Amino acid sequence: MKKTLFFLLAAGVFLAVPALSAFADAQGNQIAKEYFDLKKAHDTSAEATMVILDRDGNKKIRKLEMWTRETADTKDALTKFLQPADVAGTKFLTISRRGEPTDQRLYLPALGKTRKIASSDKSGKFVNSDLFYYDLEPRYYGDDTYTFLASGETLPDYPGMTFSKIEMKAKSKECPYSKSVAWVNEDNHFIYRIDVFNKDDGGLWKTIKFGKVKDIDGVLIPAETLVINHRDSSKTLMTLQNLRVNDGVSLGLFSVKGLEE
Repeated sequence: MKKTLFFLLAAGVFLAVPALSAFADAQGNQIAKEYFDLKKAHDTSAEATMVILDRDGNKKIRKLEMWTRETADTKDALTKFLQPADVAGTKFLTISRRGEPTDQRLYLPALGKTRKIASSDKSGKFVNSDLFYYDLEPRYYGDDTYTFLASGETLPDYPGMTFSKIEMKAKSKECPYSKSVAWVNEDNHFIYRIDVFNKDDGGLWKTIKFGKVKDIDGVLIPAETLVINHRDSSKTLMTLQNLRVNDGVSLGLFSVKGLEE
């Protein structure tokens, strides 16, 4: 959805436009900050199921385990695939430090080697799903510019909720998208949907929906993530099971050396 400004040919209107734009940006910044200021889990662990459905209706199901650990300026994540046999043992590590490039490593057991994901590969598909490596990078407040679009919006998938919409444009050149539009719940400030647009023609590329959001000790975590790829006519659904929060995940789990053990 593009933000449109209607200019009226009346005295003084053009002088008001800069002030209006500044207000809109401040409002977008505030909405984004409320989301980033939500209570975070120090660590999480879960089992997960990934279902990939291509344009022809072919389905792939993958079982995995996931761990995260987070502080104010660090965000680390490890994913280990359990099934099926062709991806079992594959591990994916993300190490993120605020203000620094995110380090992503993929361990492929068939080769017995770990590969670092280069900046040029961030738009590559993660294990043939509809998630890019870039999609799996943690975000911090200030990584994007935020512009207010609308408030009081509704979505059929989320009855009884109202949303503010903000446009987000990444400052990083690694971002494969021209922009994203986030739907932020006006009550709990959580993002329930993100629409991302391509750089070629500005068309809608993906819609990411977060569902079955659980409140665990004040931490909001979606148990379902659905990625709809409008360009490829494919979908990826990730569901979490046995989710555990602040259970004491070891920092040593998130190491490049540990990937090959």
